[in-house]
Amino acid sequence: MVFDTNISISVRCAKCGSFIVGDMSFFQMKNGKMVNIKCGCGEIVAKVKSWDFKTFHVLIPCLICGKEHKYVYTWKSLPCEKFKILSCPSGLFDIAFIGGQKPIRNFIRKRQKDIKELIDVLSNI
Repeated sequence: MVFDTNISISVRCAKCGSFIVGDMSFFQMKNGKMVNIKCGCGEIVAKVKSWDFKTFHVLIPCLICGKEHKYVYTWKSLPCEKFKILSCPSGLFDIAFIGGQKPIRNFIRKRQKDIKELIDVLSNI
């Protein structure tokens, strides 16, 4: 069986507000190595680690409540053609997205377009 070893994570930076899309590979986490996803401003927006190559742990500092949230997934639970929404447990707000590289980028592109259209509509009121 062949599976895609690459995943992407999209998260907004708590320091500067930029949307970051970080890519990582299953193989970057060999020997329990932590993968840090950084914003251009230098802030770490997500940390990903796997101890056993079956599961991986995602740690994200939350913009909503200020705490760091931990999510645990198996590699098989993230099919490359889909993505998962990571929410703040205390506020039920979406704080990140994780999954296949192409669906994440398509979703973020659409979301940014929708936000731009909303701003345009609101600025004409």
